[in-house]
Amino acid sequence: MTGSALIMGGDRSPHDCYIQADAEVASMDAEPFTKALSDSPTLRLFLLRYVHYAWIQASYTALANARLKLEERLARWLVMCNDRIEGDRLPITHEFLSVMLGVRRPGVTVALQMLEGRGLIRSNRGEVIVRDRTGLITLANSSYGQPEAEYARLIGEQASP
Repeated sequence: MTGSALIMGGDRSPHDCYIQADAEVASMDAEPFTKALSDSPTLRLFLLRYVHYAWIQASYTALANARLKLEERLARWLVMCNDRIEGDRLPITHEFLSVMLGVRRPGVTVALQMLEGRGLIRSNRGEVIVRDRTGLITLANSSYGQPEAEYARLIGEQASP
């Protein structure tokens, strides 16, 4: 979900939004969305809980970026992608991973090779296949799980990845 600035009372956001894989989406212009928030206190409350979750996720990302090795950060990111897509094939390139992780592309290639050598993934041109999700979670060094648990608590199990 994007548009958290509107939920928080702003009228625009300075952030970009990246779509990482083909998916069905629904969109709404800002004006009717803002009206829906005004008309429905329950919608606003629900979406405020989502914004709270997003802050938690962002804080864990900042902590991971500051403390973890590239392989650990990559493992976390791959599991998070796996949460948001059906199946274990993630349609992502080394270049896109380098942008998402804020590192040079050759570093991503080496990190993917390390994960593949451990049997955690299979990397092909334009895709990464998750082979051992539990192993990726372990490698993520406790940076995965708490935000996801908060998502389930705040939003509900029915919406959990």
